[in-house]
Amino acid sequence: MFTTGFTDPQGTTFEAAVFQVLRSDFTINTSETYSFDIREQVGSAANETSNFSLNYRMGYWASQDAKESGAPPYTLIDPNTYSSDFASYTLDGALYSELEAEAAAELHCKTEVIGA
Repeated sequence: MFTTGFTDPQGTTFEAAVFQVLRSDFTINTSETYSFDIREQVGSAANETSNFSLNYRMGYWASQDAKESGAPPYTLIDPNTYSSDFASYTLDGALYSELEAEAAAELHCKTEVIGA
């Protein structure tokens, strides 16, 4: 959960909206190649790569008071696709490799979706 000011896709500005990940699927795949040189009798591992898959849905409240009162959240919608699901498959490994699903969704939403 995080709080930030932002303007929603309909143009309404919120000074301190409260964001909560409603659902997040985050997958990290790591690949490594191992080869053994028979002549030299030496093995080596190389080409370790990682790729990420992130798909999530984000809800938000106009304020902390609205959240605490039990009001249902708004669902953040992508104004380009009209989808409530956000996804990325080109995430920076240095930023995302140590994160869990909720934190990965929060970071992506803050930096790539709402620009907080």
